[in-house]
Amino acid sequence: MDFSALLAKEIAKKKQAATVIASKNENDTSGKPTESDTPRFIRRGDVEHAREQAYLAEKAKREEAKRIEHEKRRREQQDEDGRRERKRREAEQKHLEKKRVREEQEEFEKQKKSKNKSRANTTSPTPDAREGTAEAEELAKLTELTEEDMLDRLRKLREPARYFGESDKARLRRLRRAEKRAETSDERIEELLASIDHNIVGPDVKTDRSKVYLQLEKYVRYLLKEWERVLVTRDDTPDQAFETLFQTKGYLQPLFEQLRKKNLHEQIYPSLATLMMYLQQRKYRDANDTYLKLSIGNAAWPIGVTAVGIHERSARERITGQDVDGKLGQSSVQIAHVMSDEKTRKWLTAVKRLITFSESQWPED
Repeated sequence: MDFSALLAKEIAKKKQAATVIASKNENDTSGKPTESDTPRFIRRGDVEHAREQAYLAEKAKREEAKRIEHEKRRREQQDEDGRRERKRREAEQKHLEKKRVREEQEEFEKQKKSKNKSRANTTSPTPDAREGTAEAEELAKLTELTEEDMLDRLRKLREPARYFGESDKARLRRLRRAEKRAETSDERIEELLASIDHNIVGPDVKTDRSKVYLQLEKYVRYLLKEWERVLVTRDDTPDQAFETLFQTKGYLQPLFEQLRKKNLHEQIYPSLATLMMYLQQRKYRDANDTYLKLSIGNAAWPIGVTAVGIHERSARERITGQDVDGKLGQSSVQIAHVMSDEKTRKWLTAVKRLITFSESQWPED
């Protein structure tokens, strides 16, 4: 037997068996990861990277949802603005249409009045006709006013804005009569103020009240004009000074009304006249004393006490500033007039400002 041939045969048999086993193992393990392919440990950096990627994806998703919501709201706002703009244009168009119709009616009324006027001019007008023509012209001017302007002018003249069942023509005539009365009254008062001297004399306070009332109004207006002139002539006058002046003028309007109606309280009239007389004489200490008596009074409790005991006392008016019957004393100054009402408090404050201005403008000799 050949030993080399036998050895080669055995080696070939072994190689064939190894090849069969290798092919079987390969078929069994195909498509399945082996232990060498799957790592046994995971790095922390890989975990953090994966977490970061998940966070970024979630953030991008939220941003996209927010952008979509914002875009939706923007479109809704644009639609709402468009609707409002259309409504505004429609309202403006209606207003212009009404205005055009009103102007056409006014133009028609003017043409009609001009025709009537031309017919009336063909005949010789009588005095009554001329007066009626003037009234018609004034009414024609008033008809050009809008309803809001007419109501404002009536309110400024202290007239009722409307009467029940009153027509527009009747309201125009009432406005014309009220303005005519106001012009006549203002002109007469201005003439009286221009013709009278504002220097108050002591005896006139009791004997000639009508004259003193006019003197008080003229002197207060004179102080206001001087105050305004001083503020205007200064170069560095602050805006607050002008505001104080305008406020003082507003506070003094109720006083001017009472002076024109001559209905100041019996206790206020002599004190106010005496105060203004001291201002004219530059006796500012006496003027301030008179102001304190006028505003605060010298009662024990200036604010007012209704009852100081259960028994009637003979000198109760010294405590409460009232007579025995409960009414204010006609000759007593023991009541705080500054506490009586808001208008009186305001014009008394304005009078104090006038005292301060006079003391600074014309110092005591």
